[in-house]
Amino acid sequence: MRRILIKSCLLISLFYVSAFSQVPYNTEPGWLSEYDSYYGTGCAIDDVNGDGFPDLAVSNGNDMVQAPNLIYFTPDGFMSDSALWISANSLYSGHCDLGDYDSDGYPELAVSNYISPGWEPELLDIYDNTQGALETFPSWRSDDSLYSFRLAWGDADNDGDLDLAVATGEAYHAQRKPNLVYFNIDGIMQSSPGWVSADSDASYDVKWVDIDLDGDLDLAFCESGGPVKIYLNYVDSIATFAGIQTAESDNYNSFDFADVNGDGFPELGVAANTQFNGTGLFKLFANDNGILDSLPFWTSADSGFGSEAAFSDVDEDGDFDLVCGRWSGPVFIYLNDQGTFPAYPDWSSSDSYTSVIENIVFGDFNRGGERCYRTVYPSPRSRLFYLSRRQLTGVDSVKIDGIAVGLEDYCYSLWDGWISVSVSVSDSFEVFYRYSLSRDMAVTNWDTETYIFYNASIPFIPGDANDSGRLNGLDVTYLVAYLKGTGPPPATRFQGDANGSCDVNGLDVIYLVNYFKGGPGPFAGDCD
Repeated sequence: MRRILIKSCLLISLFYVSAFSQVPYNTEPGWLSEYDSYYGTGCAIDDVNGDGFPDLAVSNGNDMVQAPNLIYFTPDGFMSDSALWISANSLYSGHCDLGDYDSDGYPELAVSNYISPGWEPELLDIYDNTQGALETFPSWRSDDSLYSFRLAWGDADNDGDLDLAVATGEAYHAQRKPNLVYFNIDGIMQSSPGWVSADSDASYDVKWVDIDLDGDLDLAFCESGGPVKIYLNYVDSIATFAGIQTAESDNYNSFDFADVNGDGFPELGVAANTQFNGTGLFKLFANDNGILDSLPFWTSADSGFGSEAAFSDVDEDGDFDLVCGRWSGPVFIYLNDQGTFPAYPDWSSSDSYTSVIENIVFGDFNRGGERCYRTVYPSPRSRLFYLSRRQLTGVDSVKIDGIAVGLEDYCYSLWDGWISVSVSVSDSFEVFYRYSLSRDMAVTNWDTETYIFYNASIPFIPGDANDSGRLNGLDVTYLVAYLKGTGPPPATRFQGDANGSCDVNGLDVIYLVNYFKGGPGPFAGDCD
């Protein structure tokens, strides 16, 4: 059945209080891709074609096979089983990232290519996006060939546009290389790096993070056989030697940053692998007022081929939980209890879906739990702003000192929830953004299909069209006005769907009226 697309949503001014503080995923996925032999490695979520729904980009190949990259679109909220975009080139690709570097409202796809045939280095790729149509062969390629497994969009120089950081090196053949940043100059990506680290490593992940909350994005890398390193940003330049690093060297494979104890400073979560004498543990490092502890305050009780670590507020209780994966293992979720974590996971996926996990990302593909928010920062002291949420659905508009600014004046990260602006802020910074209370979890892996665990929570009352928290006659009035075109839409996509049809129409009005006369109660449809 066709699903209605609500193109706007009500502004939510109060914080949502979770009614389901538990892991909202079934242990088996609800969606599987039709491709199972491409060695899926990277994935990223954003609205690539501009239809209002998040799409899933997957980069493939790793060091196993030359394969194309794919995008799965979600027309009307239904995830396609087959990729509706396939790159024209097939390479040994590592991870990918989506970001709108040319400020036209449509994200480009950047891809790290790990190796080329014969274990030689390969070029980086960016696929340009023109009004929602992604080119199939990359028009931007780096000048030099690299061993690169992961990359990340971020604003290195606080000018309001996206630059590209690249983790380089390759541990299996001891190829230790300097890490790089390619700068964006007025919407044009430079093909040679503008920042090069002074040291050389075999780095397997890279993140932008304001570790010391001084108003700029620092640059972090995790490496095989070494520490996690953070290069501090001084606004006018990024240090070429790490200013912060962990005391422990390990075979680090993936990491993420989020404030897990509520003090505003981001902590480090990292996955280590047992290859090359690594511990194979998941670890958490505390951040004490901008100084990252050199030793972890938490480690997992078990170990293995750790390959992915990510933070997400899985149970929507206001803090960030740790989500991890291993090669030949399930997905693990460790719930955050006021800054403490259990030694063993609170949830793991079914053993039927044990796989060589590479990447885990979150997004609400049918927008069923999406809401709109407004945040105001009075008298800010910087041009970098972190929201309280991560894994956003979208950033809709920005006002500086009460005046709306265009896309050319700011950039953002949906995953990390930061916004960077190019102009100084005197009095106030205001942002309107979208966030979902019901995010799905997508997983890429080598040995089976890409899969999605759909979020089973219902963060609203079906039929509560006006979002009052209760059902009454005002919901009927609200729906009638919306359907006549004289009123706003329901707060979330299916909140006006009283009869579980996955659509919003006059039958929902009739269903509500009958309910108030003693008929059956409204219910949520199975709309994934």
